[in-house]
Amino acid sequence: MEVYGDLESTIMACDELGIPVAPNRKSCIFHPEVVPVDKTVSDGYMVTKIYDGLEFPTTLDFVGDNILVLEKHSGKVIRIQEAGDQTIVYNQPALDVSVRYNFYSGMLGIAATPDHVFLYYTESESGVDTLEVSGKEEGQHAKNRVYQYDWDGEKLINPVMIKEFIAQQNNDHHGGVMTTGLNNEVYFAIGDQGQSGVFENRSDDPCYVIDFVNTSCSGEPIYETSSIFKIDTENDNKIELFAIGIRNSFGLGVDPVTGYLWDTENGLNYYDEINLVMPGFNSGWNHVMGPVDSDNPDIGGIQTIPPQFENFVYSDPELSWYETVGPTAISIPDKDGFGVFSDWLFVGDFHFGTIYKFQLNSDRTGFDFPVSSNYNDNVIFQQVLDQDEEIIEGAGSFRLHDDNLFARTFAGISDIAFHDNKMYVLSIMDGTLYRITTITPEIIIPDWIKNNAGWWATNQIDDATYVSSLQWLISNKIINIPSSV
Repeated sequence: MEVYGDLESTIMACDELGIPVAPNRKSCIFHPEVVPVDKTVSDGYMVTKIYDGLEFPTTLDFVGDNILVLEKHSGKVIRIQEAGDQTIVYNQPALDVSVRYNFYSGMLGIAATPDHVFLYYTESESGVDTLEVSGKEEGQHAKNRVYQYDWDGEKLINPVMIKEFIAQQNNDHHGGVMTTGLNNEVYFAIGDQGQSGVFENRSDDPCYVIDFVNTSCSGEPIYETSSIFKIDTENDNKIELFAIGIRNSFGLGVDPVTGYLWDTENGLNYYDEINLVMPGFNSGWNHVMGPVDSDNPDIGGIQTIPPQFENFVYSDPELSWYETVGPTAISIPDKDGFGVFSDWLFVGDFHFGTIYKFQLNSDRTGFDFPVSSNYNDNVIFQQVLDQDEEIIEGAGSFRLHDDNLFARTFAGISDIAFHDNKMYVLSIMDGTLYRITTITPEIIIPDWIKNNAGWWATNQIDDATYVSSLQWLISNKIINIPSSV
């Protein structure tokens, strides 16, 4: 459950839930009711809690041996290091800026390149962290901004503003998620901000209504919303409009093999999406969510392909949920970098705290679904179940094939990132950073083989007997012989 608001409503909500108010007076302190353990993750993997003292963490990235984690409401970038079995959390944040915060706004996105760190946040121009409440004048002085920072080994310094957007006060979709591409390009997304204009595929009849600007529809100026942008960091931070028609997104990820960009998108009540985002992609909002030939109750009538806008082309999502699960993070491990799942794409959700996994097809532009599964036009999760459908507890009542479940029981997943052959998971509602790693099987060598080695070395057994022990080690895959030998 999300609890945000002014102090009076926060205290009331926290008292009702029987939990304390956080020291910053902005939220309640949540403790996870269920902590992920071995049985909640795929066989051969284990979950470890790294740190649980974060306040509404949104996203993370790695800079050298540092993990930088964003706190949504405090405007802080928290610096964490792993030292063997120990976790170092620095008292002084790497950055602390003034943000305007609420459901969708605040400190939102981070992407690191070898030379810089990029941040996306809703900047409060009042100089203090400010609650976003529609119609309250003190919150109007804020913008969604993208900044470039230098990293000095301890702090983020020398901010340079790269891009500025409006920041509506109606709990509208601010987007903010970021990711880095194979050539150090940076991608970031902004949601629709409650608008119905050019980038929402309504160029023929745009309607912009902006807090403290106008109270009725206006066609001018055109506000940049519902889009994904690309920063060419090796060409003076040139910005390209990469995709349009994005209702809202909490997940961008780049395939480390192909360099293709993927996103997650959130429907209102129906048809969350996973999309392959090629240059000039039009995701369809607000004409369509989910496959265009599907009946979407949120749209209210027949969905249609949006009219052509410049060079942007609509395509159906690669996968959809029928009823929303609130998909957030999307990430793909390096080739051979996460055990048996190096060719799989991972997605986390907010509503159920589940991590899904989907095997990529041969050209890594879609998914290879299990033949036995009853998938219909890539709309694979439905809460309207046939009596014969198996329900997997902890992931909602979905048509969920075992092959697509990786981990569950997190308290609202906000980010997933791979680093050094490990998966890192942020859980926003209990303020926790987790690490998921492969389990190295324990190798047990029978005593008779150990004895044989000693006896053979002292000529107490013949070569044939010793070779038989080596054959046992090979047949049990304790010793691996390369195929080229």
